[in-house]
Amino acid sequence: MKMETLPVETAVEWITAWTNLTWPVSWETAFAIRDRLGWIAESQDGRYFRTVLTPPGKEGEGVIGARDDHEFDGVVFLLATPVIRGMKDETTAPTTWAAYESYVTALTKIFGEPREVRRHSGSNKEDRESTWYLPNGSSFSLGAQSGIIEVSINSPEDTWADLESQRLEEKYGPNWEEQFE
Repeated sequence: MKMETLPVETAVEWITAWTNLTWPVSWETAFAIRDRLGWIAESQDGRYFRTVLTPPGKEGEGVIGARDDHEFDGVVFLLATPVIRGMKDETTAPTTWAAYESYVTALTKIFGEPREVRRHSGSNKEDRESTWYLPNGSSFSLGAQSGIIEVSINSPEDTWADLESQRLEEKYGPNWEEQFE
C-alpha cells in the first residue's frame, strides 16, 4: 500500500488552526474548526471525524478529546494515510521520514525549536516525536513511526502534566513513578 502524505502547506494549516486558541476552548469552537478544515464528523459521535486521508468506507481516525466527557482537551489527527504492518513496502519508511522532516522544518520556522525525542533509531520500530510548547500554555506534538504521522494538540492541563513528568524524570530518573508507589 502506498503511503500518501499531506502537502506541507496543508499540514501547517491544519495544525495552526488549533494552536492560537484561548483556553478553555468551547465545543462550539472545536467543532467549528473541524468543519472549517473540511473534516467530516462521524454520525454516531461528532468528536470522531474523517479527513481527506481517510480511505473510502473506513471510519475516521481523528478524534476531538474530552476531559471527563464534557470539556474539550485537545485533538488528534493524521497527516498521512496510515500503512499498517503487512501492507508496508520499500517506500513506506523513506516516505514517512521525508514528510516528517519537512513538517518539522516548516513548523520550526513558525514555532521555534521543538523538544525532540527519537527512539529505536535505524530499526523498523523507530519512532520520532517533536513537541512545541506554546505561549497560551498548550502544546502540540508531531509523532511518527514508519507508516504513521500523527499530530496531537494538547490542552494546558495536559501540557502541564507532560512538563511535570519531564521534570520528575530529570530529578528521579526514567522510572520515577515506581519510587512513589
